[in-house]
Amino acid sequence: MLAVSFRNIKPRDEVRNRAEALYGKLERFLEPSAEGRLVVGVDHGTAVVELIVSTRGQVHTVSEEDSDLRTALDRLFHTMEGQLRRRKERRTGRWHRRSEGDDGFVPTDDGEE
Repeated sequence: MLAVSFRNIKPRDEVRNRAEALYGKLERFLEPSAEGRLVVGVDHGTAVVELIVSTRGQVHTVSEEDSDLRTALDRLFHTMEGQLRRRKERRTGRWHRRSEGDDGFVPTDDGEE
């Protein structure tokens, strides 16, 4: 679930719909109990967006600034996807997993090291 709030900008349905569509792509990395909060604002003519995702006791926060709101949203969700992907790979153990003997050395039985 994604909660969208606006600061110094009128709430726009197109921004909310775009954010919900992008958040939907992140759901494959999230548990069903995950909660997301998106803060969309404008500061001195620059779009400032911040996404906070809480899942399993962990909080992931990403923020982006750009002159174009749509570009800032796209970059924000791309960065968050990378964070969540790395977290999932570490949790499942697929990242940097090496089996014994993959270090390039062949074990010998002659007692020497």
